[in-house]
Amino acid sequence: MEKNDNSSWDLLTDALVEILVRVPPNARRRLRLVSRHWRELIDHRTGTDMRSRSKIIAVSDKGLGLMSVIDILTPGSPRRLLWQTDIATARRYSMMSIAGTCNGLVCLCDDHTPGGAITVANPSTGEALPLPPLPTPSADVHLSSNSSWNWNQTYSFGYDHTTRRYKVVHVPCTFDDRPDIVHVFTLGEASWRAVHTGGTDARCSPGTSCLAQVDGTVYWLTMDAGKIMSFDLIHERVMCTEPLPVPAMASTYHLAKVHGSLGVAVGDNDSVTVWVLEGERWRRRYVLEVERLRRQKTWMTRELLVHGDYFLTFTPQSWNGTVVLYRHNLSENSGSQDGVVQVKHRDRGEELTYFSCFIYQTFSYVETKEPLGLYNDVLVHN
Repeated sequence: MEKNDNSSWDLLTDALVEILVRVPPNARRRLRLVSRHWRELIDHRTGTDMRSRSKIIAVSDKGLGLMSVIDILTPGSPRRLLWQTDIATARRYSMMSIAGTCNGLVCLCDDHTPGGAITVANPSTGEALPLPPLPTPSADVHLSSNSSWNWNQTYSFGYDHTTRRYKVVHVPCTFDDRPDIVHVFTLGEASWRAVHTGGTDARCSPGTSCLAQVDGTVYWLTMDAGKIMSFDLIHERVMCTEPLPVPAMASTYHLAKVHGSLGVAVGDNDSVTVWVLEGERWRRRYVLEVERLRRQKTWMTRELLVHGDYFLTFTPQSWNGTVVLYRHNLSENSGSQDGVVQVKHRDRGEELTYFSCFIYQTFSYVETKEPLGLYNDVLVHN
């Protein structure tokens, strides 16, 4: 086709764009390497923002229906609601908890349903895919409103790059009769599959920061004195990670994603130290002075602790009742020693935005129009 045949060329280009917008964002970025023409189309016609990983989802106060998308590279930029659908749908999804995000898809967990009903949704297209219930005794357990457990604490959501399939993972908990089985649901299949741990008791520890999904691997704290287990989405193997080089109680652990690696924040009387798993070794990467946390009543964000070049915290404001989300530029932080970045108490950070209530969860986010119909015909269209 000659490029000077404008009408035919535009028709082919429009068709190519319609195909590209349905490709997962991470694969779409790789397709920029095909040619200059493809790169221009992806950059300017598909809504693929190469800075899109600057966006996060912040969930403020579980159950209040407030899920917002925030650009952390642009302080003061207006945040928007995650669900741009009708009010009833937005209210229904926002009353759920987020179990994970991946390539613009959001894995939701209904904590009010026994076992935690899972729905995978695309906020950009309004499509939603409800999953069948877990084939375990925990699927019949009702949690009381004052329980320390929430079902979303036992689920994770990730992407298998080899099969190009999304997987939802349920790690065993105290309500499961088989503590040595991890359950996996692959989008496009009909049912959950059981993966044995080899006899290891892999029951997860209760807590809001005891599970993290990092680059195709799910990590979780067990009930066994802070031991960290891992589940590889590609090979579907359960393994124990290298123990942290410092003793700590599991209750002081905080699992989070840090620069594409597993991070564990461990607190003591003086500071919060963030250890990062690099290969099979732990490296002390950040130190946050506890004096700052106490003096300013500052909290670290959950699930997503470090995003890009920024450490994320939030602080309640007693004078007006709001909660302010801050970013701290790690590359500019003055207190650095032996490759360890120290966030001093005088570093107040830069204000990103504010909320009217407590920030419950934070997740990385990128918009996509990838259709969920590729994985199942039983969809909810909003």
